Amino acid sequence: MREPWLPAEHGLDNRGLRQRVQRGLLWTLLDSWGRQLLGLSVFVVIARLVSETDIGLVALAAVFVAFAQIFVDQGLSDAIVQRKTLARGHIDTAFWISMGAGVLLAGAGVLLAIPIAQLVNEPELQPILQILSFSFVLTALSSVQVGLLRRELAFKSLALRSLLATAGGGVVGIALAFLGYGAWALVGQQLVQFSLAALTLWRVSPWRPGLNVSMAHFRDLFGYSRNVVGSDILGFLSRNTDNLLIGAFIGTAPLGVYAVGYRILDSTSSLLIGLSRRVAFPALSRLQNNPLRLKRAFFRVSRLSGALFIPGYIGLALVAQELVVVLFGSRWAAAGPVAAMLFLAGPVLGTQTVIFALLNATGHPGLVFRLRLIATAGNIIGFTLAVWIFLDILAVAAAYVLRAYLLMPLIIYWAQRRTGVPAHEYLAQFRGIVAAVLAMSGAVLLVKVAAGTTLGPGELLVVEAVAGGFAYLATLWIVERGLLRELLELARGIRPGRGEGGGPGRRRRRRRGGTDAAADTEEAGGQ
Repeated sequence: MREPWLPAEHGLDNRGLRQRVQRGLLWTLLDSWGRQLLGLSVFVVIARLVSETDIGLVALAAVFVAFAQIFVDQGLSDAIVQRKTLARGHIDTAFWISMGAGVLLAGAGVLLAIPIAQLVNEPELQPILQILSFSFVLTALSSVQVGLLRRELAFKSLALRSLLATAGGGVVGIALAFLGYGAWALVGQQLVQFSLAALTLWRVSPWRPGLNVSMAHFRDLFGYSRNVVGSDILGFLSRNTDNLLIGAFIGTAPLGVYAVGYRILDSTSSLLIGLSRRVAFPALSRLQNNPLRLKRAFFRVSRLSGALFIPGYIGLALVAQELVVVLFGSRWAAAGPVAAMLFLAGPVLGTQTVIFALLNATGHPGLVFRLRLIATAGNIIGFTLAVWIFLDILAVAAAYVLRAYLLMPLIIYWAQRRTGVPAHEYLAQFRGIVAAVLAMSGAVLLVKVAAGTTLGPGELLVVEAVAGGFAYLATLWIVERGLLRELLELARGIRPGRGEGGGPGRRRRRRRGGTDAAADTEEAGGQ
């Protein structure tokens, strides 16, 4: 008999999967949007109270901490999500491997903080790195629990945990910033957030570690997770080489400005593509043995998410200067052009996220690794040239955007080769969206020209948002009315209480005969 805490095998029926994913969408939406909006709000308050150098120091420390965090989890959490069958030994082994790695890395971080600070010529970095190293143990306490809950699509528990942790860390960080602790306000915020996340997760998860550990179970998991680790390393290098080069060769104050621009991109990425990232992989993993359902699910996720993140990123690029000044104050105006440049990479980041979720779900993490290897090499070369030739943070941001667009055709090509999803059918999902985005961009630029200097940054931002939003929705209604209806149906489907099958999709199936398998397939996959 299966123990009550042990996740079931993949294989929910159509309606069960649809209901699980609908409920997951609601809680993932609350998690992603609530956590990022809350985190960004906290960061805005702290940024107004500390200096560019303080933010730059913590951003530089985060480079080394983020790298070590990869080896705490070792991709075992994703391996737990992806496996068709899961035994107690897999979970126990993953937990103790993570715990051992977390403790070893914490000790190594305390010792290596001294030479690292000397290497980048920032002596104030040493104590920050040493204290943040204790977060590795806290991550180890959480990684397997997170994997189990993701496998079961239990996004409610994950959402409540992360929101509470973000709020608690934010309170501590703001209090320390008001008291004049500078960079230590950000350090305290992160440690409290990690601690609360671990504590609340252990309260909501029924699983507790045992001693059923074996190399056989580790090999089962590591056969998948090693590619995830490799991809994570490449992702880290791709995302953090710019911070390291800026901090080491341009300075921590310019890094602070760059970090503000990048933080806006990072927060909005979670808002615009975090939903598809966190739901698409576990949902598509459950459909990996049904190519027809998988293709329909992939197309619908791509179409619906693209209708949000493509206009979102382009719109943010157009209003980035006003947004930065309104949020952070005129002192941070130099971050506006950096944020605008980085936002231009957003449409590629969004499409890449869904494609990589498809490849991982169908058992091709090795291909994802190779594609990320190419992306990382391109980023490192581009960042190095930008720092060496221009010694300018805007040039570094431009290098990131250029690499993203140059690699995208190769990603789409290999996705077609490995999954059988036709590239022309995939790209056709975005034709109407692109037309609506062009109309939106024209409306925003027209407002900028017409307003001139008569409006302040806040007023201009509001007028631009209203004009651009209206133009986008109006154009979408004309050229992609069906897509607009799908978005409204999705919004209705993820409201509380709709997950039990009482939504309009179920009523349509009743009128068609009640058990239309194709309809069930589309709705289960698409949601």
